[in-house]
Amino acid sequence: MARRDTTGAETGSGEGAAKTLARRLHAFRSLGDNCEFGFVQRYGGVEPSGLLRFSYTPLEDLIRGLRCGFADFGVPGDLRLSVSAGGTYYCHSRAYNIWANTGHPAGSIAPEVLLEREYGRLAHLKRKFLDELADGSKILVRKVGRDEPESGFARLAEAVWAHGPSTLLRVTEAGPAWAAEAVRRVGERLIEGRVRRFAPVEQAWAVDLEPWLYLVDGAYALVQDAASTRLDADAFPEALALSGRLRRHVGRHREPALSAFTRAVEPGGFRGDAVYVFSCWVWIPEDFAGTRVFATAGYTRLGWRDADLSQRNCWQRVWAAGRLRPDAVREPVGLGMIGTRRDGFWSIGARFAEGPIPGDAPEPALPRPPARIPGWDLLARLRPRFP
Repeated sequence: MARRDTTGAETGSGEGAAKTLARRLHAFRSLGDNCEFGFVQRYGGVEPSGLLRFSYTPLEDLIRGLRCGFADFGVPGDLRLSVSAGGTYYCHSRAYNIWANTGHPAGSIAPEVLLEREYGRLAHLKRKFLDELADGSKILVRKVGRDEPESGFARLAEAVWAHGPSTLLRVTEAGPAWAAEAVRRVGERLIEGRVRRFAPVEQAWAVDLEPWLYLVDGAYALVQDAASTRLDADAFPEALALSGRLRRHVGRHREPALSAFTRAVEPGGFRGDAVYVFSCWVWIPEDFAGTRVFATAGYTRLGWRDADLSQRNCWQRVWAAGRLRPDAVREPVGLGMIGTRRDGFWSIGARFAEGPIPGDAPEPALPRPPARIPGWDLLARLRPRFP
């Protein structure tokens, strides 16, 4: 019989994997640093509210705010708006040096209207945040860089626990050799785990999603004494039948440009609130001179992993997750390449499934593609669709 976790989802059942991950993501709250964990939750298919979810929050200012219950956060005169380099309104707290992304492009709303909304929104979220701290109902997430002293996180934990019995998740970077591993309990209310890399400071949206979701699932299971979720490929049910057979893809242009190897799908046949992922294995030959090989699951990508072009003559998995827009006539699912007609690569094991990540899958049994077959490049150019 499949074991159930405290959310009621069957963690031993493939049918519930994506929904279980989404439910578990709701149990976490970001303690700032930047917006990366907010994007982890979004790419996982959920949008929980949180005071610091999309905020840049320096550690010392965060500790100072916690120690006084953010007494001056959002009081009259505390907030001001500014426009980021990307053209988005940010709301800045003068008292605590917290910068929150409002999500509104500059010019899309009158600044005075937006500022009034921010005062109301932050007042509500601050009360909710302090209530959650008091009852210890959420797992609080904070990233720790390699050069940050341990004493800083210790003072943060002390400031948090002065409010209540919250569990803190300390997250560090493992580097390129990351592999899924158990989250460790290092104290009564302190756990820690690792991801492969953090998103760049100025590109918090560029999340390495797979390690984060393994970490979230493991942290939830540890805290709640629940079963870990099955995250193998079969745990995410297929949403579209693909043959998955071996294919060679060749560029179609004299000069470097996009060549798409996709299938156009009708969004009406899929759930508008679900996240779907396309994945497959690719083989980049030694003479490949293109600049990018990537996957797509609709025009709006959430999570993704492009091909690492430094890896040649070996199988590597690429994937992309996204939502299919219900108002679109067609959405592309498949592969893309930036290169010329002299560039080509192989793929095998194509799969389109429901879920934010593709899940673990074994490498192809085929050790390497066959030698190039005469006339195959011409045939590949005449077959634009990804079957």
